[in-house]
Amino acid sequence: MNIQWFKNKIEPTLSEFEIKYKYFEEGDFGSLNQVEFNSLTKGGEVDFWSSGVLAIHLVDYVEGVELMNEFLESKQTKEKENALRRLQNLLKK
Repeated sequence: MNIQWFKNKIEPTLSEFEIKYKYFEEGDFGSLNQVEFNSLTKGGEVDFWSSGVLAIHLVDYVEGVELMNEFLESKQTKEKENALRRLQNLLKK
């Protein structure tokens, strides 16, 4: 799963969110494609690193709580799939 997957699978469901795509050439785990998304109630970012590392951060602004804070290594394929599925579900609520 990568930035293109996010654009195809998750972005179409985020009509009430402002979405920004950022790219950083050199980061801690290689180059970084970052998606930042914000609405009046929730916001966060997903980091897709060239090394395969995935990071997800999601905050509920209304409740003032962190809903997700995941950092998954490249070999954690199933965990990454589960985390992205969880993100999708949390963004729908």
